[in-house]
Amino acid sequence: MKTICIMNLKGGVGKTVTAINLAAVLAAQHGKRVLLIDADHQGNTSTFFGADQDGTTLREVLLGEAEPCWPESVQRTAYENLDILPASMSLAELDAAPKPEYAQCLWRLREFLLAVAEDDTYDFAIIDMPPAFSLSARAALVAADEVIVPIKLDAFSIDGMAELLRQIASMRKVNERLTLAGVLITMWRNVDVVNQAEKILRDSGVPVFSTTVRRTDIVDECTFQREPLYLYSPRSAASVDYRRLAEEYLERG
Repeated sequence: MKTICIMNLKGGVGKTVTAINLAAVLAAQHGKRVLLIDADHQGNTSTFFGADQDGTTLREVLLGEAEPCWPESVQRTAYENLDILPASMSLAELDAAPKPEYAQCLWRLREFLLAVAEDDTYDFAIIDMPPAFSLSARAALVAADEVIVPIKLDAFSIDGMAELLRQIASMRKVNERLTLAGVLITMWRNVDVVNQAEKILRDSGVPVFSTTVRRTDIVDECTFQREPLYLYSPRSAASVDYRRLAEEYLERG
């Protein structure tokens, strides 16, 4: 099982949309068994899939109070091959945990996923990360194999990415497996400033996915309808792009 964090410290870059749609496409169109983990206390991914946020959540996993199996901890979604470990606002409370407890929490998601992997239930665990370097984010990076960084092409996002890459590099001290799978350009549109920023990014030496996700209002619509793009609007630009992203990722091996 490969564990992928979808992460950016800046909000509004398409992080949650990417986690939802990459997971959905891998499950529905490639037959991959996917566990989607919501590590953001706002719980948008959990709400999207109608998960029970009053039951076992990532908070209980980090506290060592959850069993690594369904139905005790992991919930089914309405979609075949796609399960979810939800989050709730209570997850944020752990950031104030005393230092010894905080340190223990950092390793529990990794332990949980190692136990899950032993049962060979999933091919991928995809983690929707918070826009902050919180306890849940650190725990996810300790557990992860790779990071995908969605980015909207503006100066603030590019500047912030440098700090994110430093944080990822620092986490390799405790998780030597952790690598950057690539930067994913989201909300792309064919205007000069975006094209110039894309060239700067692709020339920077940072791995960047060939696929870009085009900007479309359909993305906002699908969040209201709570349907992945491949179902809500299969021919829309973003839907096509997320299918291409899944194919590119799988081709990379």
